[in-house]
Amino acid sequence: MRFALCLLSASLLSLSACGNSQSTPSDTSSADRPSPVQSSLTDLQKAYPITLSKIADNVWVHTSTYTIPGQSPIPVNGLVIVDGEDVILADAAWGELATLSLLETVEQEVGKPVTKLITTHHHADRVMGVDAAEWKGVEVFTHPDTPALAARSGWPVPNTSVAALRQPGSRIKVGNVEVAYPGPGHAQDNLVVYIPSENILYGGCAVRGAESKSLGNVSDADLSTWAESLAWVKATYPEAKLVVPGHGKGADLSLIDHSLKMLSAEVNSQSADSTGDTP
Repeated sequence: MRFALCLLSASLLSLSACGNSQSTPSDTSSADRPSPVQSSLTDLQKAYPITLSKIADNVWVHTSTYTIPGQSPIPVNGLVIVDGEDVILADAAWGELATLSLLETVEQEVGKPVTKLITTHHHADRVMGVDAAEWKGVEVFTHPDTPALAARSGWPVPNTSVAALRQPGSRIKVGNVEVAYPGPGHAQDNLVVYIPSENILYGGCAVRGAESKSLGNVSDADLSTWAESLAWVKATYPEAKLVVPGHGKGADLSLIDHSLKMLSAEVNSQSADSTGDTP
């Protein structure tokens, strides 16, 4: 994981060194030409494009895509929140280079560098960019089980976590942003993020997109507690006007009802299979 970062760093340094060598005379002055580092960053952003969609004052949804061979590109959402002098990410992009592209895009379009990252659980689409963020000096916040779960899965391991988020129903503040652990659901360690000033809830992968017709990846899900966790989220943030999922389209709190309906169908289906009943 860090190997890719080292390669990129070495590449940028190498390009910078090349930029100091004597160049061939041309009609274009050196002041008009982009530096090798600028060109490299531009290439990075072209290869790993990031979309920032403004949804409120100082809040954007960042969306990137990840392609698994043989499958269609998977859109991945997160939030960008300007909180005073801090810029907070709710989840990075899926991958180190995609996250570096995200960090560069945010700094260019928002005008400030990212300073904090809330990683909402240990799956690859959430932790694969954590090394890149830490390499850039970003402070990371996770559930206390996320590092061990990420290591067990073979993914990059966040260097820090928040012990106060261990118990279901726990809440902390990162600046003016609230981070909560509703309990196990999509994953044992799934967190949600709430912005009180804008009544925006980021559900991460615990909440399914408006167009979703299934629960998606349930390999690490706790189907026995997921509904209870979602009910807690809805009861705790009844004033939420916009709910943003980890994948797909957002909506209002009906998005949680949509997820609960699919969860009920999944639980009933598994119950029928286990008893030998036919649909």
